[in-house]
Amino acid sequence: MQKGPETHLAESLRQRIESGELRAGTKLDSIRKVSHERGVSRYQVLSAYQELAGLGVVEARHGSGFYVASFARASELLPHHSPNLDRLLDTALLIRGFVEPSPLLKCGSGALPKEWLLELGLQRHIRSVAAQPAANLYGYGTALGYAALREAIQSRLIRRRITCAAEQVVLTMGISQGLELVIRGLCHPGDLVFVENPAYYNLFGLLQLSGLRMRQVPRTADGPELATLEAMLKQGDIPRIFFLQSLLHNPTGSSMSPAAAHRILLLAEQYDFLIVEDDAYGDLAEEQDLRLAALDGLHRVIYLSGFTKTLSASLRVGYAVASEALIDALTRAKLLTSIASSEFVERVVYRALTEGGYERFTAALRQRLQVAQETWEGELQRAGWLTLPGPRRGLFVWARHPHWEDSALLARVAATAGFWLAPGSAFDPERLPSPWVRFNVAYRSPSLSAWLQHPR
Repeated sequence: MQKGPETHLAESLRQRIESGELRAGTKLDSIRKVSHERGVSRYQVLSAYQELAGLGVVEARHGSGFYVASFARASELLPHHSPNLDRLLDTALLIRGFVEPSPLLKCGSGALPKEWLLELGLQRHIRSVAAQPAANLYGYGTALGYAALREAIQSRLIRRRITCAAEQVVLTMGISQGLELVIRGLCHPGDLVFVENPAYYNLFGLLQLSGLRMRQVPRTADGPELATLEAMLKQGDIPRIFFLQSLLHNPTGSSMSPAAAHRILLLAEQYDFLIVEDDAYGDLAEEQDLRLAALDGLHRVIYLSGFTKTLSASLRVGYAVASEALIDALTRAKLLTSIASSEFVERVVYRALTEGGYERFTAALRQRLQVAQETWEGELQRAGWLTLPGPRRGLFVWARHPHWEDSALLARVAATAGFWLAPGSAFDPERLPSPWVRFNVAYRSPSLSAWLQHPR
């Protein structure tokens, strides 16, 4: 694929830094000046600077500009990258763009706006736990995590028809760590795994970083495309693990049909592979919604969920649930990679769950999201956008504009208008161009509604 102006600019600056022409502490030319001299947009200059900042080559100083990072020569820090590592860095930069402060409206975000989460009053729970003598502000937590929270999760899982002991729950620092523990604890470099396409981009990076081989199964409105999955299995491609989302799929917003769920479990039994069910948005679904872990009884399914989407992304509390044999492997991986998770944070989450009206709060979120979904559906249809057929719930709408074949280019155009989109290529294991875009229905504004009518 042809490189854009921002890529050429980033490469040119990096070469000048590595050669020593631009020394540590040197201030880079202003975005306005480079835009004028090179005849490119200010956004393209900003993209180049942010790419270098993501690699640690330059650093942004608030209110001042961009400077060459404070090390002697960039070549001492950054080796020449392989294409695979370049793709990993692309993914890391995408994640960084979503989580760091930005003037852009993050209508492609994977999380709820802060304003939607304030009603739970998390600050008072933090103050209350901090005031307790047993808050464990200074020591390590246990390997499995805070026992009272695991017991509370066990009770919540029963309502989802997932039966387990509290000892089958290991607390994690978000679902991303749960995925990492599965990869480190249960896989070896070179193992084959299946993923959905499209799917959560951070998973692809974790798998590549661990040296695993990926095969992709197309995701439809009903779940993984069964014909493709069965064909892959029949020809001898047997995965160690199939990573998937059954409910409120990221990025399409779809949920797996009962027929697809039953068939996938039968195939897992027939061909002897594990399933990781990523239920990241589980608390935004209904308790009675169909989950693979409930059907399977935690025989072959490892269930991941958490509270980062409904309580706070900063608290980073998730959990993994599995059979006793598998949970032991995940716990060992946790001990080796992080020793323990934060018991203080886990105590805060426990208090929010048990004393903070959490059930009423999440019920209100579900109702609010349903209204937002219906509103977005109408807006997109009136503006001529196409959406994935079938019912959707939760945060996301998966849509495409009929006149844009590469949504990565559309995302650049959107950024100049003040909007941060999530292009479909980010959710493709090979980062191939895609016309699709992930929208977060919780982010709306009159200016975005107007832009949807004429995206340019």
